Amino acid sequence: MANMKYPGWKQDLRYVLENDEVRFAETGVFPVGIHHDCYGNQSIMLTVREVAMMMIMERLTDKPDWHVKIFDQAIVDKWTEEALAWPNEDLWNRFANCPPETPYHEDTRQHLPRAPDHILDRPSVEFVMRELQEKARYFQRTGIVPTLDADYSIAKSDTLVPQDLNLALRSAFDRLQADQGSQPDWHPNSDEMVQDLVHPSMYPLVYGRSLFVPDEVVGIDDAVEKWAGKGEPIPKPPPSEPHRRGPPHSYWSDTYQWLPANLKFTDEGGVKFTSYINNLHPARREIYTAIEKLVDVALPLWDQCLQRRRGPRYRYQGPNSSIGAGRLHPRIQCTEVDDGEPGKWDLGTWEDFKRQQRGGRSPTEEEQWEEEDYEMMDRWKDTRKPLQPPLPEFSPINYDPDPSEPLRTHFKSTGLQIIVKMASIELHPDNSVEFPPGDWHVEGQMNEHIVATALYYLDSENITESHLDFRTLTTEDQQHWSVGQDSYYWMGSIYGARLGGGIGSSCVQTYGRVVTREGRLLAFPNVFQHRVSGFRLVDHTKPGHRRFIALWLVDPLTRIISTANVPPQQAEWWAESAFGPKGEGLLGSKIPAELAQLLRERNIGREQLDTAFAEGKISGQGKLPPEVLEMVRSQMGEALPMSRQEAEKHRLALMKERTGLQDDALNTWNEETYNFCEH
Repeated sequence: MANMKYPGWKQDLRYVLENDEVRFAETGVFPVGIHHDCYGNQSIMLTVREVAMMMIMERLTDKPDWHVKIFDQAIVDKWTEEALAWPNEDLWNRFANCPPETPYHEDTRQHLPRAPDHILDRPSVEFVMRELQEKARYFQRTGIVPTLDADYSIAKSDTLVPQDLNLALRSAFDRLQADQGSQPDWHPNSDEMVQDLVHPSMYPLVYGRSLFVPDEVVGIDDAVEKWAGKGEPIPKPPPSEPHRRGPPHSYWSDTYQWLPANLKFTDEGGVKFTSYINNLHPARREIYTAIEKLVDVALPLWDQCLQRRRGPRYRYQGPNSSIGAGRLHPRIQCTEVDDGEPGKWDLGTWEDFKRQQRGGRSPTEEEQWEEEDYEMMDRWKDTRKPLQPPLPEFSPINYDPDPSEPLRTHFKSTGLQIIVKMASIELHPDNSVEFPPGDWHVEGQMNEHIVATALYYLDSENITESHLDFRTLTTEDQQHWSVGQDSYYWMGSIYGARLGGGIGSSCVQTYGRVVTREGRLLAFPNVFQHRVSGFRLVDHTKPGHRRFIALWLVDPLTRIISTANVPPQQAEWWAESAFGPKGEGLLGSKIPAELAQLLRERNIGREQLDTAFAEGKISGQGKLPPEVLEMVRSQMGEALPMSRQEAEKHRLALMKERTGLQDDALNTWNEETYNFCEH
């Protein structure tokens, strides 16, 4: 343990595994989607048809007893007709990554993509029903539904969290809300709608301020009494060497880091926290136990949706390979995509159309183009409609993870690191009847190394349905396709994207949306940008709420500084441990009044000290000489835990920093566009 190193401590803050050639070759990486230059995070482009097929499956797996009804042919026939009735225009507008169709882009002769007829047809819906039968068999064995699965995937379950655990978590929320009493911790800028019960932005790791122990020695039971106030301030990380590839240095924070708690796998098959959860008092052991059980339930969903990727270290060197469960590649993969290939248009190729317009006569190569030829080509481009590529033959997918790959097996010796958030969204008729939609984002900053999320929606009351939207990055050039100069319009229509230089769509792939209903456990890799929809009160005369827990998995291949290294920073916890709840631990005149006053100046133990002063437990006896008092004031420096006032200032600064990062990340997602002009 003495030789431990972490990013930001004895290791470059901006360490990423893909720059470690030996480890990269051995393990691959868990990709993250914060920036285009993070390794392996780009999805293969998906056809609009495939995204529509995924959304049909996502909707049907929300139906009661879907896993039984999918084997009833009469119900399957009904669902098939319902899917075929989904309007083509609505499918295109939902899933295509381009504006409403128009013949020409302004000031150009380049055609924009247009929706193919029959985005969903009978063969594609029959394919969906067969795949759902395979997923139903898997669900019956595991309780897990792989969904929105193509190059990446998501996992959901409405059955794996047992009722007793749900009740225990509800009780935990009640307890934590009661602890806050009449002073709820409203998340900044949430208009008093989001109550933070456990949030990693409070008392984070603060470089240059937080007390740090190099060895992972801080536990749970001893965290406050033994370790609070111990350690040395962790220094600011030194500047990093310039990276040849990768995100800008600003995507790592050299000021703040969310603190995970460490977990071990037990011999009995469960998990156990070995260090405290940041902002959850160690005395709340029943809440720790409930969260441990939730992590245990979430692990199979992470096993289902997480991938490690290996291959060329940089995306321009070729495709990578994926290690994961279930579907790892799109269902529909087009190889011949050039406009001039046969079978792409209802009017045939340009040569076919020209021959037909000339009464079947084939033009000779020597013939010069005339004005009517250009008009004829424009007519062909204006009136042609793209033909869908043929579906592959249905082939069952093995959804089971490889026995050697589950997190429990692969990281048995090292355990995991988890960041925990518990929050309640509170709506009230008087001032907050509607919760606004969120922004597109990927979780965390680069130095937090978050590779997956699990969300459990434990309690919803008097609110409308809500959902999460998902999308991923793609690459801008798609060099594995052979496309001639300006011959990508069929491909643009099939994939629902503008591919031409100067007017290319953003390199973003829509995957779909998942309803976030009560009782649902949802897991997904951190390659997805996601966005929560808005919701409102159903009955505007009554309050409503939505309570959820977020579990963020830190990259198991990159251990970071955790609560095992940073003793609890909450001054209130330290003061209560040192002085007792009402100052009972103060030993009268043995603590000079001036020293007690120094603590009060820093808002540390103020309540306990005020009580002690009022009850005469602190006297003026044993006064410190002025020079000694100043020495104590100087030596205390930053070596005491944080007051809540200080922690709230850090929270605001951390949020400002993250908002800037997320805005920049969103801009980079939107600004990188397809450019097929030079193919």
